[in-house]
Amino acid sequence: KNDYDAYVAQWLQHFTSVEDDFELERGLNHIFAMDWAPTVELVAEAIKASRRLNTFATAVRILEAVEHKVHNKSQYEAYLRELKPLLDELGVVDKNALGPLKAVRQKSWWADA
Repeated sequence: KNDYDAYVAQWLQHFTSVEDDFELERGLNHIFAMDWAPTVELVAEAIKASRRLNTFATAVRILEAVEHKVHNKSQYEAYLRELKPLLDELGVVDKNALGPLKAVRQKSWWADA
């Protein structure tokens, strides 16, 4: 095994056994800090871990991080095609499928004057 394979195996094992949000986020920080885009298998395990820990937002953010990490849109679409069965099974969608962000501000009682 070379260093790359050992690195991927280490983080696959990490995401398979992660038990809390802190360790999930720590692992994500490590894999996305590297110069290369993480493997599809690594992204899949990270998404599974986020859903196992019931953090839907983190699962969506993982996809967003992949989108920013790859070099072009076709690479991101290849990730989505490969991950589609898993995403459908877990109910995870790309952030664009959630629709536009609409900021909602409540009027404050002290601002009525």
